Amino acid sequence: MIKLFTHRDDPDGLGSVVLTKLLTRDLDFTLCKNISELDQFLEEFINKKEFQKYSQILITDLCPSDSILQRIDQDPDLALKFHVFDHHQTSIDKMTAEYSFVTSYVKKDGISCCGTSLYYDYLVRTTKDELLKKKIVMQFVEKTRLHDTWEWKKLDDKDSFYLQTLFQFLGSYGYYYHFLEKLQREESMEYTLEEKKWIQMQEFTNTQQIKELASRVFVDSYQDYQVGMVFGSYALRNDLAEYLRQERPDLDILMLFAMDNQSVSFRALKENVKVRSLAEKYPGGGGHEKAAACPWSSLEPILLKRVLK
Repeated sequence: MIKLFTHRDDPDGLGSVVLTKLLTRDLDFTLCKNISELDQFLEEFINKKEFQKYSQILITDLCPSDSILQRIDQDPDLALKFHVFDHHQTSIDKMTAEYSFVTSYVKKDGISCCGTSLYYDYLVRTTKDELLKKKIVMQFVEKTRLHDTWEWKKLDDKDSFYLQTLFQFLGSYGYYYHFLEKLQREESMEYTLEEKKWIQMQEFTNTQQIKELASRVFVDSYQDYQVGMVFGSYALRNDLAEYLRQERPDLDILMLFAMDNQSVSFRALKENVKVRSLAEKYPGGGGHEKAAACPWSSLEPILLKRVLK
């Protein structure tokens, strides 16, 4: 039996669940909203010795805190079972050692990585399962990578971007079940008429919500930057950022306070702006240079009071 912990709130997190389930029925997975929740799950998982029930324990698109990694590393039985796949620079920087069970790259061979692509490479090397070479499976992995690394925009690959739209429409579990069936049944990732209808419906809903959110953006200064702050749904963090890049050239950074995810998302709205260091100012914060986040609870109360005015 395999245990998988992964991120619950985007296609990259669910991509590894789909790939694992393609290869085996013996899968038990837990979806985590952030690293703090992952750490809590792992503490209980290890303390109660639940790991003894599983032959493999996988973690994708999230990386436990260094204290958890050290604990795993110091126990030969745990280190043998665990394998972590993560691509966030902050997690890599915070590791105090090179752990044998951690695969962590932001880029590999010059190509930007995501959790799903790192895990897929591992599966290809270790299982030799021909199903992984199926055209639609490889397309699914690549589109997930393009979406998560934002390379879809450079290539103008809207189909990759629409993975997020379908994720919003279907939800975490709906996305998992739908793409598991699609990868088993179909030969190509080309969207069906039904999927295109779902995308159209969700895009209409998103457009209305994004315009409403944009009208409520509160602007404040941080160093030399103009920061737009607003309370809204975590699922709209990237869509809102894209909208503001076009409609609000006065803004440099978006901070979206997502009560539904208990997080704050930071998005760079201009090419010369980086937000990872800003997120890292707060406990548990980090991510990529252009897209980062921190737990809701980490922000200074005075900042919340200013946004709530």
